[in-house]
Amino acid sequence: MEVELKQPSIMLLDFRKWEIPIHVHVGFIALDRFREQNQRFPNVWCKSDAAEMVRLAQDIASQLDEKLSSIHTDVIESISFTCKGCFAPLCAAQGGIIAQEAIKALTGKFTPMKQWLYLDALDLLNDTDRQQPELFKARGDRYDQLRICIGENCMRKFAAVKLFMVGCGAIGCEMLKNYALMGIGTDHKGQIIITDNDLIEKSNLNRQFLFRPHHIQKPKSVTAAESVLQINPDLHIVPQQNKVCPQTEESTYPDRFYENLDIVVNALDNVEARRYVDSRCVTSQRPLLESGTMGTKGHTQVIVPHLTESYVSQRDPPDEEVPYCTLKSFPANIEHCIQWARDKFESSFVHKPSNFNKFWSNAGNIKEIIEKLKTGQSVDGAVTTSKLLKLHLNTWYDCIRIGRHKFEKLFNHKARHLLDAFPLETRLADGTLFWQSPKRPPVPLQFNLNDPQHLSFVISSARLYADIFGVQWTQKDLEPVAVKSILSKVDIPPYVPTNKKVETVETKVSKEVEISGDELVEAAVRIQETLQNENNEKGLKLLKPAEFEKDDDSNGHIDFITDAANLRASMYHIESSDRLQVKRIAGHIVPAIATTTAAVAGMISIELVKVVEKFPREKYTNCFLNLALPIMLLSEPGPAERTVIREGLSFTIWDRWEVKGHKDLTLKEFLQYFKVTYGFEASMVGQGVKLVYVPFMPQHQKRLTQPMLKLLKASNNQKYVDLVVSFAAADEEDIPGPPVRYFFGL
Repeated sequence: MEVELKQPSIMLLDFRKWEIPIHVHVGFIALDRFREQNQRFPNVWCKSDAAEMVRLAQDIASQLDEKLSSIHTDVIESISFTCKGCFAPLCAAQGGIIAQEAIKALTGKFTPMKQWLYLDALDLLNDTDRQQPELFKARGDRYDQLRICIGENCMRKFAAVKLFMVGCGAIGCEMLKNYALMGIGTDHKGQIIITDNDLIEKSNLNRQFLFRPHHIQKPKSVTAAESVLQINPDLHIVPQQNKVCPQTEESTYPDRFYENLDIVVNALDNVEARRYVDSRCVTSQRPLLESGTMGTKGHTQVIVPHLTESYVSQRDPPDEEVPYCTLKSFPANIEHCIQWARDKFESSFVHKPSNFNKFWSNAGNIKEIIEKLKTGQSVDGAVTTSKLLKLHLNTWYDCIRIGRHKFEKLFNHKARHLLDAFPLETRLADGTLFWQSPKRPPVPLQFNLNDPQHLSFVISSARLYADIFGVQWTQKDLEPVAVKSILSKVDIPPYVPTNKKVETVETKVSKEVEISGDELVEAAVRIQETLQNENNEKGLKLLKPAEFEKDDDSNGHIDFITDAANLRASMYHIESSDRLQVKRIAGHIVPAIATTTAAVAGMISIELVKVVEKFPREKYTNCFLNLALPIMLLSEPGPAERTVIREGLSFTIWDRWEVKGHKDLTLKEFLQYFKVTYGFEASMVGQGVKLVYVPFMPQHQKRLTQPMLKLLKASNNQKYVDLVVSFAAADEEDIPGPPVRYFFGL
């Protein structure tokens, strides 16, 4: 410690301020020395105490191994002025980083920090603030420590902010805690609107700290709002449970909704939703604060209209999709087996029962459907319904029987069919062996009553079928002795070779299931028999499809997926997985820890101050961090990319051309506007996915004399529509222009 105080190893976070950390280091040593000498900290915004701090800092700087020729007095003064304050976002960010270091010390996992890391929010204090110290004085309310750091003027702006946060998970909870401590939306003009359509699950509780065990299965947004009001009852917060997506764009979150906001905050866990919210912010010209985490990694991005690039300006790498044939027939790792097992769960216990119920609900004239089937005409859902009726699941014995048959089909017959289609000596057209890495030949599994995995699969399958078909069972029924007794009486259908084709990387096979005439007739007969039974008061029972829930250990969902995945892995000589890993992959649980979440939420909440205060771009900060390494990089957001149409005419993603029309304005007059105003011939006019005008299409020439109102099919209350217009350039490809907002003038 003694050596490091005089010769500090400081992590450089921000190359824009490379010289600042050493002065902050000196400032904190000076603060300790001031306290030793005066038995107190410097008084709030006291110039005499700040002057003494500067003198101490100069003395300390001269004692460093690498002496400083001069001191940044504004850094030392800022530490002196605000040391009695508490800026919640900075505390959260620093706390997350420190907590991760504590975990490293306890576990020996990941690399410790070497040696000093200084986070600061010095950019929030400007020269104007320094000339008005009265704005930072205490007033005896809950915001005194915050006021010391940012001043009364900024706090008033905070209180009047209208903020919309999308998502209320781990980052969302941390954000709300920060906003409550910062007084966001506490004025009668201010408001925080949060939306999340998810319910609280047990696995959320280790990092979403506004939720408790008694909140499980309650709406996240409503619960978070109730919890955060306990931190600050002054908040004006409105919880909603809507998805933010194209389907809610007109009804719930139209343009006018965004136009009434001051800022939008993303607390989402997927790229698609982020891109959509980003597009809405660009259209409505609203700032967006973007952040995310994955394990010890995190990022923040500030998006400000006309200043910075947007979220989509930096392309995320596309999610890798596993080929269909790999999942179905040629798994190479345990992840493939788990995804296959999850798909089997959805197919057998969700989709098929749902389609069964849908068929009976929408059957209409059932006699007409039966006649169609008898004549070989296919009817949606009929064959699936017939196959489920064929199962005859009325007792626990029936459920065990089907579970055993399912084992044979999935882990024996499927493997034998694959080896029939591609014997071990099969070669490709180029002479190489078909069965070579990454393809693994399967080995048909022989059911063993004494193998716990085999027995567990049958039991978990039987449980799920019983729940779907309304068959009663008890815990005693699940005991191995009872199950083995039933299995000893079950007849196993023999393997029958088929000509069904197998899709490979080299050959594609249609995924449409071919249904034979015999199957259709069989479906007709079985459905007719069911109707007769119903008329005889035996009744038709609708099924109860499963709803996948990874956090309820009593429902058997993860049990089935774990058993199925590991049996498939065994069939292909792939290392098996434990239940926890299966739950994480099958449940799409994004690795998240509280330390990273706190750090990221704190860093992006600091940027909220800058957005509210309308800082210039060079003051904003984007962040990438990985607390495991550890590494933390702060950088200035990139500028909005400018597209040049011609000399003197360019635009960015934030620009929008507006055309004021009237009810009789024709398409020809609309096109003429661009020729006169910008000197370009329009080569295409689009409305969403619809092509309004393309010159070389003969039918489109007739549209030139038609009113825009008719072509664009405006609704009664619609004031404008957003269009895409491209322009023809000499000897070049067409140039897309900025979005064009056409006002109907109604």
